[in-house]
Amino acid sequence: MRALITGGAGLLGSELARCTPAGWSTEVTIRERPASAGLKAHRIDLAQPLAAFDLVERRRPDVVIHTAYSKTDQRLTVDSTTEVAAACAALDIALVHVSTDALFDGDHAPYAESAEPAPIHAYGRAKALAEAAVREACPDAAIVRTSLILAPDGTDSTSAWVVERLRSGERVTLFDDEFRAPILVDDLASQLWDIVSLPAGERSGVWHLVGPERLSRVDVGRILCRRFGLDESLIDVASAASMGEPRPRDVTLSSERSSRLPSQARPIGKVSAHGETNR
Repeated sequence: MRALITGGAGLLGSELARCTPAGWSTEVTIRERPASAGLKAHRIDLAQPLAAFDLVERRRPDVVIHTAYSKTDQRLTVDSTTEVAAACAALDIALVHVSTDALFDGDHAPYAESAEPAPIHAYGRAKALAEAAVREACPDAAIVRTSLILAPDGTDSTSAWVVERLRSGERVTLFDDEFRAPILVDDLASQLWDIVSLPAGERSGVWHLVGPERLSRVDVGRILCRRFGLDESLIDVASAASMGEPRPRDVTLSSERSSRLPSQARPIGKVSAHGETNR
């Protein structure tokens, strides 16, 4: 069985490739950054018309796991997803699309898998449009909404800047009034592979893959301090309400479907920097 993973240079895409289960082979797409050594990678701009179709037609994977998105160019996020979904539909390829909790308004948590998107900022609107494109082209696709994705070793972008500044003795300011359910990248990758391995009829529809804890950015920062032996007193607490742009306050997701998966997400505070579960 063969999987094509888009966004193969990203945190989740590279972890999915790293933990490819027995019986599967993986190839990845990249856009600018290189993929990890040893991966078969295709450099491609997925937003270009027919680029995704040409690649999928040549490689003929059994499933496409679409993790690629742009943090800065929301048009790119929508266009690349639209092209990937259209290619999968035209070639009858299974699609697992990775979405986000940030497409909710933050006023009605916890959000069930049946909840309708209600974005209040540009990134959320782009991801909602991407979901809509997937639904229209591939009604049987799996749409996986997740949350803040963290790496146990602190190499994810969210953790890295906090750890780097605290190690150098600098202060950091984190919000205490925005809540999500962060998940470790290795747990998320394992659950995604669980979904990929399901029969098509059981795989389709919306899934919420998140961690078991409702945490603020301050909570996450304090967990990082304990994990890496950093000084918690250097964390300053602020309110996201003071920011100029609209931000969802609480996008905690409920995850009823994932409770039946073989792999379960661990509390992030109970995992060491080496990915081991602490007692």
